[in-house]
Amino acid sequence: LQVMESEIRRCSAIVHNMLTFARATPMNLAWHDANAVVDRCVRLVQHKVDLANVQLHLELEPELPPLWCDAAQLEQLLLALTINAIEAMPRGGNLWLRSRSLPESRELELEVQDDGVGIPAAIVPRLFEPFQTTKESGGVGLGLAVARQIVERHQGRIAVSSEPGRGARFVITLPLGGPQNQAGTQKQGEAQ
Repeated sequence: LQVMESEIRRCSAIVHNMLTFARATPMNLAWHDANAVVDRCVRLVQHKVDLANVQLHLELEPELPPLWCDAAQLEQLLLALTINAIEAMPRGGNLWLRSRSLPESRELELEVQDDGVGIPAAIVPRLFEPFQTTKESGGVGLGLAVARQIVERHQGRIAVSSEPGRGARFVITLPLGGPQNQAGTQKQGEAQ
């Protein structure tokens, strides 16, 4: 009975995650300070960072231009990447969170990098597909698919580079445009 109860809970969690992935929530776009979003993410994971013996390195560009975004979704994206990075360092390690503006392209970059176990090269091309996981604990594999969805709804890009045994680096590039550039994205996101 205990095994059945445990498996029912696991199945329930999988169904809940699938519904969350399939359901596009409306975008709540406004001007936000990207560094403040990173700071909120850090506060939420600080205890996990301490328990995992991970050294956190914040390299946030001061005076970033404001970002037209849904701050809650951006925080969800950063949390997913940060928690994945922490879990990729079972014996401790280093985690870098970076922000920088790219004035020449009118974009902003957010970066999450770790020096953990890395991602096998064969998996990297499929990493953002639903149900793709590298976790031995049997993760559902929706975190990075949702992360990509959030980035795309913000008209941005997400890239990953990794080498087994040397960690992973995720770079999110977001446009600095305002309401006139993002109005189409909001309507698209609400229609999905």
